Amino acid sequence: MIQIKKYNELDQSVKDQLDSFIDSEFGHIPIVRETKWATPDWTIINFQDGAIATFYNIVERTITIDNEVIKIGGVNNVITPKEFRGKGYASKTLKETEDLLFEDLKCSLGVLLCADELIPFYQRLNWYKVDCPIYFEQPDGEKLWRANAMLLSKGDKLSPQIIKLNGLPW
Repeated sequence: MIQIKKYNELDQSVKDQLDSFIDSEFGHIPIVRETKWATPDWTIINFQDGAIATFYNIVERTITIDNEVIKIGGVNNVITPKEFRGKGYASKTLKETEDLLFEDLKCSLGVLLCADELIPFYQRLNWYKVDCPIYFEQPDGEKLWRANAMLLSKGDKLSPQIIKLNGLPW
């Protein structure tokens, strides 16, 4: 069963469980530890027999791509706990909830920031890598993102020259 819920409406126990998965999966990565992250607006959870089989978050944001203001859904923390891996839960959940981004939230693009080894996974789901400077906010000012970024679009693929996230990264 896939549940779509506003992040601020999740029970604290669920938030704690998700935070534990996030810390276990990404907490050892320097860029993750050193960066202040945006609070999600939405959380999508695929439950199997009452357990979290996979989940991800969405940050709704208006960003700037080549000086054009665009509403996007920033996807983050796509995580499948170890005991559920290899069964297609993340792929299925992302595909089945794609309309949430484009139809329900009226986003023009999906945007995610990811590690090298995850690029093939997202490419299989029609995400594409962009190679341009990406700027984001931090408490001490604007920073340049130094890892990968990928986009998901319903129409033509974009080849941006510059992206500004207009806030904290997700």
